[in-house]
Amino acid sequence: MQHVLACRHINPAARPDVSKTALVANTSRHTFDLICDTAAQEIGTTPSRHLLRASDFLAAVQFMVGAGFHPRAGRTTVQLAEAFAERMANSRDGHFPFKAEATARELGLKRRAVLNHARYLRELGLIAYVEHGSKKNVLRTRYGAAWTSEHGYRGTATLFAAVAPRMWDDAMGHRIEGEGYTARMVGVTDGGRELAVAAAVKRQRERLSDEQMEPVDNSGSCTPSVVVPQPRTSGAVDGGMKDRTRKHTCSENARKHRAKGSTGWSAARTAAAMREAQWVQLHTWWAQEACVRQLGFALRPFFDAGWTQEEIARELARWTVPLRPRHVASYIASEIRRRVNSGTLFMPDGLVAPYRQPEASTWDDGSTRHGSRYAAMQVQKAATYRPAAARAVTALQEVRALLASRVKLQVSPWGKRPVPGARPENVLLTSEEFATLLETTHPVVACETLWVQAEKVAEHRIEAESRLDSWEYWPPAPPEPR
Repeated sequence: MQHVLACRHINPAARPDVSKTALVANTSRHTFDLICDTAAQEIGTTPSRHLLRASDFLAAVQFMVGAGFHPRAGRTTVQLAEAFAERMANSRDGHFPFKAEATARELGLKRRAVLNHARYLRELGLIAYVEHGSKKNVLRTRYGAAWTSEHGYRGTATLFAAVAPRMWDDAMGHRIEGEGYTARMVGVTDGGRELAVAAAVKRQRERLSDEQMEPVDNSGSCTPSVVVPQPRTSGAVDGGMKDRTRKHTCSENARKHRAKGSTGWSAARTAAAMREAQWVQLHTWWAQEACVRQLGFALRPFFDAGWTQEEIARELARWTVPLRPRHVASYIASEIRRRVNSGTLFMPDGLVAPYRQPEASTWDDGSTRHGSRYAAMQVQKAATYRPAAARAVTALQEVRALLASRVKLQVSPWGKRPVPGARPENVLLTSEEFATLLETTHPVVACETLWVQAEKVAEHRIEAESRLDSWEYWPPAPPEPR
């Protein structure tokens, strides 16, 4: 059995500073057995109770280590416990992962030292196993026969739970109900209440002493005692409110604060909106599985506009939804916004946020802030369509060369022009070049004349086909009389 008086051989310099606990002096009345059996270090078998707060875990560690219940525990043990306490906030149950290599790099220790001090915490009943880590590749187990080397390797980390031994609870005056990991604190004794009050007073004194240590700002022009006191008045000052001598205290001039995420609706108004949303939900077939709270939030533009529940249900029935939406509230909110911005649903201004419109460009290069963007767009367009632009310039040069030589251009019966690049997009031709091009080509036929020619050709073709295909039946002649 490990007794506190038997641990006096421990070097006091190797112990942590436990002056904040003020409980070490009373441990001579208690005894503690180290939990050296690994089977008793699991959450299902540990005699210690579960802790959720990191502050309680650190207090228990400082008490148990400072009391000298373990001959090898010291400052490094407390340092490892502080690293564990920082990880407790990431879990709802107060569990934290443990990997020896990563923890050693974090604390600047050897891997063996980290493993040893974690064992000291387990033997003191301060941490218990939730899950044992493994070097086995869990990805191979997950993918099975489909696993390849590209999936890689991933092991599992050890999970610990922060616990407190019964020794600490008794010293702190906690009243515990139950045994082991599921035990809970249900109150405190008279001695525990005195210890809690003393600890609170000490923390308050330390906080006040820290505030007094801060430097005083004397950058003002004069001390407060030189400031002339303002006369008290009972009349209205600036805002029509009585007994207000300072302008910044007027509630009318003060900016109303709204908490982040709030919508400005009271609890009673939200409850009324949920009741109306439930009525709408029962009368709309595709919204009957939606959350009433989310549905009431999505229908707030209708409620702000003064619509009744019958009008809202009639409007939703006009939407002709063919299938049940996956998320009804999101669909209703987006559909209201789309219909208001498209003009098919009329709502008061300011209830629905408009879509963001792109900023109009002035199509210049430097006189406004849109010029650099337009210039960059032109550079990108030239880089993208440079091959096509080069071909167009080459074709334009060929056309000008042919027009300069005054070559008589003949148009083939198929309508194919022999001049390459003679297309309407070649707008860089001058007026003289266009006149020359019109002289060497056939005139453009008007629409009415073109249709008349097409009808004549069609009539001629139909008449020729009917002449070749038509025939008359001539019965055989009767025999001549003898």
